[in-house]
Amino acid sequence: MPRRRTLAAVPDQLGRVALYVRVSALMGRGGDDFHSPDVQAAAMRRVTAGMHEVGVIEDIDRTGRHFSREGIEQIRRMALARQIDALAVYDVSRLGRNVKESLTFLDWLANQGVTILSASEQVDTSTPAGRLMLTNMLAIAEYRSDEIGKGWSNTIARRAEKGQHHGRPLGYLRETKRLVPDPVIGPAVTEVFRRYAMGEPIGDVTAYLAAIRGRPMHTANVKKLLRNPAYRGMVIAGDEVLPGEHQPLVDEVTWRKVQNRLAAEAGTPPRHLAPTWSLVGLVECPQGHKLQRQGDRLVCGQGRGDVKGGGCPGVGRPVLAKVEAEVLHRIAVYASRLRSDHGAQATRLARLTAGRADRATLERELGKARSGMVKLAKSHALGDLPDGVYREAMGELREAERTAAAELARLGAVDAPPDPVEAANAADAMLAMWPKMTYAERGKALRLFVARVTVRPAGRWREPESDRVDLAFHW
Repeated sequence: MPRRRTLAAVPDQLGRVALYVRVSALMGRGGDDFHSPDVQAAAMRRVTAGMHEVGVIEDIDRTGRHFSREGIEQIRRMALARQIDALAVYDVSRLGRNVKESLTFLDWLANQGVTILSASEQVDTSTPAGRLMLTNMLAIAEYRSDEIGKGWSNTIARRAEKGQHHGRPLGYLRETKRLVPDPVIGPAVTEVFRRYAMGEPIGDVTAYLAAIRGRPMHTANVKKLLRNPAYRGMVIAGDEVLPGEHQPLVDEVTWRKVQNRLAAEAGTPPRHLAPTWSLVGLVECPQGHKLQRQGDRLVCGQGRGDVKGGGCPGVGRPVLAKVEAEVLHRIAVYASRLRSDHGAQATRLARLTAGRADRATLERELGKARSGMVKLAKSHALGDLPDGVYREAMGELREAERTAAAELARLGAVDAPPDPVEAANAADAMLAMWPKMTYAERGKALRLFVARVTVRPAGRWREPESDRVDLAFHW
């Protein structure tokens, strides 16, 4: 068990010390509570004279309100690896301006045998008075942080009312306190909006912007960039979005397309947003389990010996490219048959007539049930029916009403099946555009014609995929 050390103003013995520097913002800050990194480091070196300095850990432009900081994580790693005996700070507020988290972190360091050295305060937590003083100092630091935040909130609001944006979004430079487009990154941000509005996968958009910047980026940060109204020339004042004085990097039409796509794709898994094969979610085994891609082949997700080892017989391992080629061939044959089959028009009219007849029947049943409920309630009110008979009859009528209404909702509106010649022309157009379409576009196009693709297991040795594929068309 490591020896527990206390928060001390000076080291009690020579050892290895790391200097921790934190500044909330280097630019635009001043006053008595602003201490530059150089000032902090010089003060700490005076306190740690004679000790072995192992390094300077910096958190620049990072708030002390929370402990999710790279510098704090580095201190944790060094303490766990027994690489430091002491940690020097300019004052305890540099560690954090949150009382609870600061005390928890200081206690954890003490348990790791790390002494805290403060260049500005004389604190000894081995005594009740020292612990009280430390808590009060941290509370004052948190209070001052709240006051600073409140002051900046008011400043940001005043700037926004004048059309001035606070901060510097990616793609802009700040010249004479005004935002101007960056000559390199600005056009790249405009291109990011255009690509995303045109449907390019977010991963590809992120890779493009990362290559222009020359540093890695995460898709979540790019989506945050796409939601920032600053790029359409606006500023935020509280809950209001006001016109800004800086030049926009995106036009209104592109901005609306981007926001609509972000809203439509919110919460959708990335694998569904950027499919890597055209039949994803459309092809299944005879038992109704969706097939999955495994390399260049397809497997049943519930098949024995395939992916999860379920109870389904599976489909073996058919080649994906051959299944896709057979699906396209069947669509071409189907389109040709639609043009030459004179009975297709009669079948279309028969389906439309049958659908309308079914809907009319259900509507009559629904009307009878509701009319009967009104008559029954009137008879009961006049005392012509006993309570028991009324409740039983009313229950039957309500059940009939619910059944008819549910069937009507399931049936939906009676839409005429597409004209056979128009459907054939659409299928031919899809097949002609197939090589130039993305996987997502191919999947959407297939669903206009195909309701389901079923692949059955091989019935004989090396039975070709073309003999194992069945298609169910929408019409």
